[in-house]
Amino acid sequence: MAVLLVLLVAFQVMPHIFSSQDTMPDFSIFKQKIDSLSQILSTGESEMMEVSDVAYNYSKRYKSVQTPPASLFAFDPNTAGANTFERLGFSPKQAAAIVNYRAKGAVFRQPDDFKKVFVVTPERFEQLKPYIQIAEIFRTPPKTDSVYFPKRAAVMVELNTADTSELVKIRGVGAYTAAQIVKYREQLGGFATIGQLREIRNMTAERFEQIAAQVTVDTSLLTLIDLQTADRELLAKHPYIGAYAARGIVHFRSTQGVCDIDGLVKNNILDAGKAEQLRPYCRSGGQ
Repeated sequence: MAVLLVLLVAFQVMPHIFSSQDTMPDFSIFKQKIDSLSQILSTGESEMMEVSDVAYNYSKRYKSVQTPPASLFAFDPNTAGANTFERLGFSPKQAAAIVNYRAKGAVFRQPDDFKKVFVVTPERFEQLKPYIQIAEIFRTPPKTDSVYFPKRAAVMVELNTADTSELVKIRGVGAYTAAQIVKYREQLGGFATIGQLREIRNMTAERFEQIAAQVTVDTSLLTLIDLQTADRELLAKHPYIGAYAARGIVHFRSTQGVCDIDGLVKNNILDAGKAEQLRPYCRSGGQ
């Protein structure tokens, strides 16, 4: 349209420019081109509007196909699958989110528990609430006054040699706890006492008491550290030393010549508590 406007202005001005000449130029061809351009622009605008209308109508049809109307029927959110949730009006991603929420240990003990799922809006919950039916097995919560452990036969396991398949035989030890025990044992170089199980992350006092009666430790299996020769990286990996103390130990022995537990405590490289925990892992008791 801007181009057309410029051409029209030029068409009006040019006769005045050439008015002093004896012969006026022929603008008939020029006028034909302007008329043609005007027709093209008007046609193009119409076609673009038609394309826009088609795209909008197609988008509406696509959305209507992708979001089928919800069906309302009785369901138990504890056992319903993703397909069931989709039939109830949830999108595939929302249905998967509900199933994943349940897989993490969530149990719906009453209809109101279903609205705790973040993809369930208040409006959707009110719509579905009359159709939620919780089975009796899910309505009774477990006892909360003590940790529940599956019943297993009594065992006695040596902590420094047992693998995860043996550790899970202990009452109170599942696959995750067994893996944590093995991981911490490798970091320590073996367990010097049963009490070191308390240092494992998420080990509660009740769980420890359950496990402690079923395990033993053989201290002859400990991996010992030579404070005089061990490199800084090896020292830093030990839970009772760490990177800061490892740097101090290396510097101390390079200047003092002799490195032992008592000397490290005296020079404030290790605190007394850590030193006593570390002593069983040092050759000759840290001397």
